[in-house]
Amino acid sequence: MLRVLLVQTAQGLNPSSGGFKANANVLRSLAAHGYETAQICYGHEQEIELHVKKAEDKGINPDLAESSMVAVDLRGIVHELFVKCFTDEYKEDTRVYLERNELSQRMQSLVKLFSDHITEFQPTHVVFNDPITMKLTATHPQRATFKRINIIHTAEQLPFGPFAAGVDGHCMSPAVEDALLRDLDGIWSVSKAIQKYALTYGQLETTFLIHPIATYLDKDASGMAVLPPVRNNIDKIEVGMVNPCAQKGLSILIGLARNLPHIKFVVWKSWGSRRDHLAQLEDIPNIQIEPTTKDTNEIWDRIKLLIAPSLWYEAWGIVVTEAQLRGIPVVASNAGGLPEAKMHIPYIIPVNAVTGEREANGDYVIPDQNIAPWVETVNKIMTDRDEYRALQEQTVTKSAEWLRAQDPRGHEKWFLSMMDAK
Repeated sequence: MLRVLLVQTAQGLNPSSGGFKANANVLRSLAAHGYETAQICYGHEQEIELHVKKAEDKGINPDLAESSMVAVDLRGIVHELFVKCFTDEYKEDTRVYLERNELSQRMQSLVKLFSDHITEFQPTHVVFNDPITMKLTATHPQRATFKRINIIHTAEQLPFGPFAAGVDGHCMSPAVEDALLRDLDGIWSVSKAIQKYALTYGQLETTFLIHPIATYLDKDASGMAVLPPVRNNIDKIEVGMVNPCAQKGLSILIGLARNLPHIKFVVWKSWGSRRDHLAQLEDIPNIQIEPTTKDTNEIWDRIKLLIAPSLWYEAWGIVVTEAQLRGIPVVASNAGGLPEAKMHIPYIIPVNAVTGEREANGDYVIPDQNIAPWVETVNKIMTDRDEYRALQEQTVTKSAEWLRAQDPRGHEKWFLSMMDAK
């Protein structure tokens, strides 16, 4: 019998992170087949109250656990906190814990909280994508009773290669994290691109599994995954993009909008969209900026075409797969795992991807791009109805074939195989 405990690291119970969404669907798919699941996650206080009410309205007992913990503020004053949520650990505290096994008061409280939940839940598997959980589970008193699995959602998460620590907060102690990775029971790469990266730069063997298929589907009122309706958006007038930011291809978006003033663009903010990124878009008259949305149907009901001009080493690109399964054509770059997420359906445009070189502030250096093929392709799809119909038909047919070929119980089988291995 599987008992799977997941540790989430994204901020909030409903973040715009695709990795968070995919992680949660691992638990949902296992729970749907009768297994016990639980997760530790960082929630904002108001979210917790809303989450409890939502569960109770459905007749579900949310079984909210409340406890206390000791925390020390920046002035050294000790506080006893009533815990329903708590703030993230300091980066330096994390580095010291990883490298010297020394615990600040704050880190000690966090490690104890996580460890106590593992002891209480008695999992068969602990799943995570952060170094703190990877370290504390290595020496947990019940270590022999559970398997340790790390999900690799980004190349920046890995402690080797050109993109190591390329995102703030990722990979704070490469040597320690490298050793910890090689002592795990399983490492899950979410794309063949990430699997190849790990093998090429770290000689690290990992297991490739796509995200649970529920990640890409709609949910009915009971929370069950259902096939999404296919949109016929040929008469819509907007090109959409999610998470406009430098590494996601902001420069290509701006080039498209300026070269195609007769076409309307709409973007939805997400985790990477900084103030300086949005400022570059605000004065472009044919770009509309929308807030982050929890309901992606708002996107699919509105746009005619999605662009994903990413310039960094994408792990997958969940939004791309979601769009195509709903009959929304996608024009994407060839960065990282995006061709996999697109199921190799046209159009995939080569880009000058980031190399790992950094600016003084730590951001990736963004190479110049050839905008011409993007302008030609987007203009043709948006103005040629025959082209759009043909591309939409191919998108609907190929994505449905792809979905039918997936194993909805692949993760379950992988977890069970670990228990069989001696």
